[in-house]
Amino acid sequence: MTRPSPALTRSLSLAALTVVSGAATWLAFPKQQAIANVWVLLGHLVPFVLGAETIASLCPEWFSHHRLREVAQLGCFVAVFCYFVPRMFDRSLAGDSDGFYYLMLTLVPLLILSFALLCRISGGRAATVRRAAYGNVLIMLSGIEDALFWVWRGQPIPDSWDWAYHINVFLGHVASRTEAFGFIAVHLVLAALVFSLPDSFWRAVVARIRRQTAGEPAATRAPEHSGVR
Repeated sequence: MTRPSPALTRSLSLAALTVVSGAATWLAFPKQQAIANVWVLLGHLVPFVLGAETIASLCPEWFSHHRLREVAQLGCFVAVFCYFVPRMFDRSLAGDSDGFYYLMLTLVPLLILSFALLCRISGGRAATVRRAAYGNVLIMLSGIEDALFWVWRGQPIPDSWDWAYHINVFLGHVASRTEAFGFIAVHLVLAALVFSLPDSFWRAVVARIRRQTAGEPAATRAPEHSGVR
């Protein structure tokens, strides 16, 4: 029997961890809008990070046969249209705001990962997948949709954001409008950096982390007059 390649083994391992962590998150945390503490928020992000790394580890060539690219697109659409759409209508009609919110909380990261998956299997680079996934999740976490909710309704943005639990758990108190705008701005700047910084920057960061983790000395920098660029 042919042994799977290291790349396939890594992808399958990451996929298994993604499924396990996603199931654990779904079962362990209460399905409500309120967030008890920052650890609960970070716990919800674990399946997303593992999912992004799973997608980045995939080889586009694996999906070049048997219409697997079309199957992946169909699967992403069916998951949204045949599960989340009717479930969200059901929770809305039942007046279950917590249930509706939790479905939305699950749907948005799933959409980000779906876009990343379709990019990767169509030949996108792993770095592009990571940049898109982590940049978009920073926009999601910024809270900009909380501000735009009032804008699209044509109403003034409240002075106190007592409903924005993901902001309040980080601040340790109910955010004021000014604090919320600052929180949004910081996340949007970070997202812009993730999207705009070149791959060489991120490769250097990863290499430095690996050296420090392994206890290796940093590479000696060439003198300014050496002609090395």
